Amino acid sequence: HRSREQDVLFESWPSSGLRPYQFEEEIETIGRVRWTIQELLSSWELSAEGRALDHCVVSYSNQCADGKTSIWSIALQRWGRERRENVLTVAVDVKSKAITQARGRCNMQPDGKSSKKQQREGLGSYATLLNRSSHILKLWAAREQLSRDN
Repeated sequence: HRSREQDVLFESWPSSGLRPYQFEEEIETIGRVRWTIQELLSSWELSAEGRALDHCVVSYSNQCADGKTSIWSIALQRWGRERRENVLTVAVDVKSKAITQARGRCNMQPDGKSSKKQQREGLGSYATLLNRSSHILKLWAAREQLSRDN
């Protein structure tokens, strides 16, 4: 994905106007967590997200700078820990207010369509978080009145 970064003009852009989101809950196998959904507002933030989740979201830089797409990071913070864990990246078509993509590590989908069962079992707690992130995305989408394209 570093090769994609070479083709990107690094820049920043204004917010799409959608609101960020926070949600706290207890997950049986993990404990207390705080979910956050934050808009990524620069090529640098897209690059960091892509590196964290091993996908090429940085290629969306031009669409974000043009105001056509907004990219959001769904992450969680475990109780008592400082580090946020990136779980899911979401693309929103700004004009139609539609979620066009939601991808986890290596472009996995939160509903598991794109990965084999054996691959998911090797992911440990990440598979649990990826599945749960779909619910968090639905809560935010309902609040922001977003439809779902995919």
